[in-house]
Amino acid sequence: MAGVDPHARPTEQSSAGTKAPASRALLALACLLRVAVIALMASGVARPAWRARGDPWELASVAGPCALLAAIFVCLRRAERLAPDSPPGERRRLQAAVWFLSTAISCVFAYRVAAAMPPALAVLVWSMTASVVVAGFYMLVLFKDRRYQALDDDADVATDAAGDRKDFVKIKHIDKSV
Repeated sequence: MAGVDPHARPTEQSSAGTKAPASRALLALACLLRVAVIALMASGVARPAWRARGDPWELASVAGPCALLAAIFVCLRRAERLAPDSPPGERRRLQAAVWFLSTAISCVFAYRVAAAMPPALAVLVWSMTASVVVAGFYMLVLFKDRRYQALDDDADVATDAAGDRKDFVKIKHIDKSV
């Protein structure tokens, strides 16, 4: 025991120690990129907001879509963090919230574009917006995704192509992201 260095790390810890700074650097780079994107978005909104400062409706039409977009990102982030075994009602509520927010932002943009168009083109803009809203409602609210439907079902047994019964294996969150 006299020859053992008390400050020496075992080889497993030293190899893990070299990965930790790399992962921290990658995390710091991702955070820096997020801050840069937020700053770019804020600078893109600041100029139109400054021009619209005298008209509250114009200011609301500039700031409103930004707030809606931020709320969509929050809902999507919450949906990404849901585990496969989380309650299906929570996932459905988040999907409905994303649909509602995306519908609101689509209608705001359609209103702004249709105001600058001749009446015939304004009808076309609104009909295209309505088709996107209806398709989004179907895809996000009415349509039940087959991957999550399998997780929602209480059946623990599935059949393969030959018709034989086999145990149903649920997808882990880590496996799903790969």
